[in-house]
Amino acid sequence: MAEMEKGDGPPAEQGDSAPAGQRDNSSAESRRGRLGQLMHEHPVRVLLAAILVGAVVCAGVVGLFGGFDDAGKVQGDEIGDAKPTAEATPFSKSQAGDCLTWPPEDPTRQSLVDCNAEHMFEVAGAVDTSVYPGVQFGEDAPWPGDDQFATIRDEYCPTVVNTYLGGMLDPVGRFTINLMFPAQEQWIDGERSLRCGLQQSGTTGTLQPITGFVRDLDQAQQWPVGTCIGIDAATRKPTDPVDCSEPHAFQVTGVIDLGVKFGAAGSGQPWPNVDAQNEYLETTCPGVTDQFLGGTDKLAQSTLNLQWSTLAETSWMAGSRTSVCYIGLPDADGFATLVGDAKGSLLINGQVPVPPPAEPPGRIIPTPVPLPPGVEPNPLETPAPAGGGGG
Repeated sequence: MAEMEKGDGPPAEQGDSAPAGQRDNSSAESRRGRLGQLMHEHPVRVLLAAILVGAVVCAGVVGLFGGFDDAGKVQGDEIGDAKPTAEATPFSKSQAGDCLTWPPEDPTRQSLVDCNAEHMFEVAGAVDTSVYPGVQFGEDAPWPGDDQFATIRDEYCPTVVNTYLGGMLDPVGRFTINLMFPAQEQWIDGERSLRCGLQQSGTTGTLQPITGFVRDLDQAQQWPVGTCIGIDAATRKPTDPVDCSEPHAFQVTGVIDLGVKFGAAGSGQPWPNVDAQNEYLETTCPGVTDQFLGGTDKLAQSTLNLQWSTLAETSWMAGSRTSVCYIGLPDADGFATLVGDAKGSLLINGQVPVPPPAEPPGRIIPTPVPLPPGVEPNPLETPAPAGGGGG
């Protein structure tokens, strides 16, 4: 579970199933360390997972595909009383471990692909609709609608997915459980296939492509170094990745593998508590951030704060090991609005950041105290400190 540093909060919530064809779903002492007093004064205590995954609104992707007709069977088992209507589609032929994708501009062109290639949905298994009364999934049954499909998802998909992953699902990671179901038009044509599976989506409901099997991936929230995460103008909370020239909440400066310090996934090493993670990241994130920005003074010049995410025990037990270092500025129970790359031209809430005054050199020679009239200075004497006695 990727948390705001030292933050606590609710886990990400799954969004409601959508009708097919309509929706996808520094302190003065140290500017680089933990937020400390600043976080106390600006309590942006929001989980990264909650604010960045947000509501998942993608159930019903199947309906976007159009023209489903799987002859009423999945792996040889009857789906209600559906009758054959046309050739099977990639969706209706999919089984656990298969991956589906489609062009963003044309979801109707779904296809089965190797899961090591980019895809939009990893199938964990089919829903056995035979457990429902025939009247619900029979040939003449009315389209169940959003609420019923959401109920089916919530009742069956967590078990299907957790069984598929062997119980290794990060409950607040970047992958979420959902259900693919037929749109009303496909239902009328006899389509009754339902698939539980995994997807990756942001707060706006836009699906992000997945590469690889979820079981082989680190499930913690993470983005490539340099990525800027958008901001909601109303709530001042982070949203989804955007171009850095667009308004955003923070920018990623490093991705840290906590497994290097505390044990890789599968090693059996116990969860390092948040204090231990913070202690390690306090010595790690500053260095990678200086490297990203191109100098040890660049962070201070930006006036931004360095922060990082930590992992909850449930996420650690599921195999997540990734922490993200990022720079932003707490503001009004959220984040200040940044525009521009922190390595170049940057605006904070529409203003050019004003760096703090440079610190004085390490040794200051005070101005000598004027000597009394007629007294010549002794060149071997050290000038008296300002405010001290005369020479």
